[in-house]
Amino acid sequence: MNWGIFEGLLSGVNKYSTAFGRIWLSLVFIFRVLVYLVTAERVWSDDHKDFDCNTRQPGCSNVCFDEFFPVSHVRLWALQLILVTCPSLLVVMHVAYREAREKKHREAAGENGGRLYLNPGKKQGGLWWTYVCSLVFKAGVDAAFLYVFHTFYPKYSLPPVVKCHAAPCPNIVDCFISKPSEKNIFTLFMVVTAAICILLNLVELAYLVNKRCRECLAARKARATGVGRRGDCATSSCKQDDPLSGDLIFLGSDAHPPLLPNRPQDHVKKTMLGVNKYSTALGRIWLSVVLIFRVLAYVVAAEKVWDDEQKDFLCNTKQPGCPNVCYDEFFPVSHVRLWALQLILVTCPSLLVVMHVAYRQEREWKHCLKHGPNAPSLYDNPSKKRGGLWWTSLLSLIFKAAVDSGFLYIFHRLCQDYDIPRVVACSESPCPHTVDCYISRPTEKKVFTYFMVATAVICILLNLSEVTYLVGKRCLQTLGPRHQKSRCQGHLPDTCPPYALSQGEHPQDRNSVLMKAGSATVDAGVYP
Repeated sequence: MNWGIFEGLLSGVNKYSTAFGRIWLSLVFIFRVLVYLVTAERVWSDDHKDFDCNTRQPGCSNVCFDEFFPVSHVRLWALQLILVTCPSLLVVMHVAYREAREKKHREAAGENGGRLYLNPGKKQGGLWWTYVCSLVFKAGVDAAFLYVFHTFYPKYSLPPVVKCHAAPCPNIVDCFISKPSEKNIFTLFMVVTAAICILLNLVELAYLVNKRCRECLAARKARATGVGRRGDCATSSCKQDDPLSGDLIFLGSDAHPPLLPNRPQDHVKKTMLGVNKYSTALGRIWLSVVLIFRVLAYVVAAEKVWDDEQKDFLCNTKQPGCPNVCYDEFFPVSHVRLWALQLILVTCPSLLVVMHVAYRQEREWKHCLKHGPNAPSLYDNPSKKRGGLWWTSLLSLIFKAAVDSGFLYIFHRLCQDYDIPRVVACSESPCPHTVDCYISRPTEKKVFTYFMVATAVICILLNLSEVTYLVGKRCLQTLGPRHQKSRCQGHLPDTCPPYALSQGEHPQDRNSVLMKAGSATVDAGVYP
């Protein structure tokens, strides 16, 4: 699959979506498309080739594979992702149709001839119905594919062994699936993300319907009381009370900060630049370690080292299916697939910080647009880690440290002491006895495993150090004014602002009152 397929779709969805729609877009792009491209395609690349049946009858393996795998998981997921993202194109096309009508109307009637649409991207009239139908269609597609997966593969799971008696097999034969544990893990991951996407679509649908009902009721109430003017149910009061007013539409401004980049191929680059812009010094060190020592090492070296892992996993037996079962016993999940999933999950929380800052900038932009440039700003600095943004940054750091710690524990459970031996003994069925299986490149794999573990530990320490720094800085900011106030009370002349005697009093008069220059008079003996 090519990133260019999603370029127009993602830019259109990002521009005309609500906040819920943008969360859906992030989930689809990161946890479904990216996981599909990076890991799932490789897991299923050898599904037919390594489907081994304990018979030499020509054609038996092909017939049995088609019996149990009528459609491959990855092909179903590819079709599902294409159908899920296509309805967004209808919204973009509808807006483009409105803009074309508006352009033709201006050419025919002139600049003073009025406008057909105050804002072609505003979800009203037919565009509202197009957007709602797209949400229903996306939820329906995901639900339908979940049903198809459950029909083909009950409980969304793959057994390590299936029994087949289809012709031309001479009798009931046992067929062994390659990497069943790893495939079950990624199948469950894709099913869960699809269910979350369905939930987000339904929440966005409920939000749009509820908002439209509230707007129409407000307009009806205004007409009944004679207050306000007859409009299109979009009153200013509704916009003011709505926490997601305007549905986060860009209004065609190039300077307006998007929550997601408009070019999918620059997604990682822009996300990392945003993280670097809003990070502390420790956060920038963490980002350098992740990009240089983890992502580059994964892309350049680790993928190639583990490329032939099952093909060169050899056991000293000719029993069909024995290498498949033994490989799944000792390597239920490949190292490179776990690392890919780990890197995706570790870098995702940083996107939340960038989105939170962009949300603040968007609120500030709308505030200035509504009240004018001279109105007081909502935020002194939208990227300043205060309030909700401070909590977002703190929770993202904790989540990143927890993800790395969780994956280190998983690696330790899968590979005791992160070690990869040269030979493993296997006695799983259908092996006739305890057989020796030989792993390809064990020393090289061990070296890269230690390297990735060490860099993950360094990242955990950096995250915890940054958490300590943020919490300590917040405590100093909170306790600092109190400490300064107590010092001012004990050392008034040295540390406090300039004070003056109240007018009309003599310095020797005991009833004279100290007051801050340019301020109101305060009681004697009390610090203002």
